[in-house]
Amino acid sequence: MPGSLTSSISVTEQVLAVLPEYVNDVNISPDGRHVVAGSVSGHICITAGDGAVRVFKAHEGDVVRVKWSPSGQFVASCGIDGALRIWDRDGSLIAESKHKGWATDLAWRPTGDEVAAGIGRRVVRLMADQTDSVKHDELKTTVECVAWGGDGRRLFAGHYGGVAVFRAAPTPARVFHWKGAPLVVAASPDGQWVVSGNQDASLHVWKMASGSELQMSGFTTKVLFVAWRHDSLRLANASMNEISEWNFSGKGPRGSKPIGMVGHSARIIGLQYSPTDPKILGSAATDGSVCLWRPVKSGRSLVHTHQTQLVLSSMAWSPSSLQMVCGTSSGEVISLTFDKRLEAES
Repeated sequence: MPGSLTSSISVTEQVLAVLPEYVNDVNISPDGRHVVAGSVSGHICITAGDGAVRVFKAHEGDVVRVKWSPSGQFVASCGIDGALRIWDRDGSLIAESKHKGWATDLAWRPTGDEVAAGIGRRVVRLMADQTDSVKHDELKTTVECVAWGGDGRRLFAGHYGGVAVFRAAPTPARVFHWKGAPLVVAASPDGQWVVSGNQDASLHVWKMASGSELQMSGFTTKVLFVAWRHDSLRLANASMNEISEWNFSGKGPRGSKPIGMVGHSARIIGLQYSPTDPKILGSAATDGSVCLWRPVKSGRSLVHTHQTQLVLSSMAWSPSSLQMVCGTSSGEVISLTFDKRLEAES
């Protein structure tokens, strides 16, 4: 991999914790002071700003996803044991829901301490205060991915055959039908669009108001990662080691070509716009590289690349600073802090 493309950028790399095995997911608390990571060993680690690390057994078998609640008071986890659990910062169990089938994904509601997960053919919801949540009917196929709309009113569930949209009733309020297998689903922050990345190496996008749809295809492999910019005007996706960014201003990207970006030599395992500098798109790959991009139609989009000596497995941006946390195939949880002079160059 090439070295730094902008010599004034420096990166501080630090090991925060070590889990027994491959790290499936990492996430940073809303205040940027705590990190959670989940391992295929079934363990979770929670780190604190003072350097303290708590490691505990959370699931029998793989921890699939771990995420901080919007309040920063709780952590949710789900695993292949079919359990959805909520923990406090000390690792004490607050609430749980167990079901048949593997859990595939989870997402916190932006408003309130409620989490949703896909487990088998069900969308399961769980409250941190253990009050009753809506119980949704079983779908016809396995739920592969879940996401909330930005206002917390809609819950999206990707399953073979399309995307189901739930509200407060057991049955879906709406279904965007499509004969394919969504692997990731995401609603735009402004609530205008919903997109799925799919097994057949495509993106499928629906406009919420009209239900009109479009498809982008021809990617190298299945699309596992999508990311909306915070103004909803740009959508990025990753397929193998390639990144595409689409322009959603005006009437959307129909008939247009994306900005293409290649900076990794191996499979991308994380893609997200920086919460503190939305012009920066971050990505990480199994070759140990981390890239920062400012996508442009002409010229160089790659701003900086940093090469770790580890096989990266997961990635998340800090909500409060230009810091990234990555998990590795050997269990390390590392932080990468980028010099703030990068922000000055925006």
